[in-house]
Amino acid sequence: MSRSNDKVMRLNVGGTFYTTLRSTLSLHQGTVLWRIATGNQYCYRDDRGFFVIDRDGHVFRHVLNYLRTSKLLLPQGFRELDLLREDAVYYGMNNLVRDIDALLEKKKKKRPPQGGNRNGRMRRMSASVGDNLHQLDEDEIGLGYFEDSWIDGNTF
Repeated sequence: MSRSNDKVMRLNVGGTFYTTLRSTLSLHQGTVLWRIATGNQYCYRDDRGFFVIDRDGHVFRHVLNYLRTSKLLLPQGFRELDLLREDAVYYGMNNLVRDIDALLEKKKKKRPPQGGNRNGRMRRMSASVGDNLHQLDEDEIGLGYFEDSWIDGNTF
């Protein structure tokens, strides 16, 4: 499809609005987005005429960027990879699923064994750190930290 004859497609994905070109949605033949863009699959429209897709609107941004670039470009610290993978499966975007799986495998290999840090030793977090003790960042969980006690706000 040539860009000169392209049609603008307005999407309402989970309440988040996107505007893109039909040719962008048509890049991966056979996917749900290709079928919607080519008229091979019925899609509800909202009262403004936007195509309604009942999926997560925030992760769709990454689906759309993948269509545009053929690359999985995620912000640093992105924590919704499993949700993005589920949506990629729903859309039938096998290449995106493959790229996400490769990234998940890479992350799994980087993660040290449960219960130890990279040197195989545990690090102790003392109760003296106070209220922040139980608020470990998710990236630190499983990286060899253990909590030796927990003090609630009513102790002192």
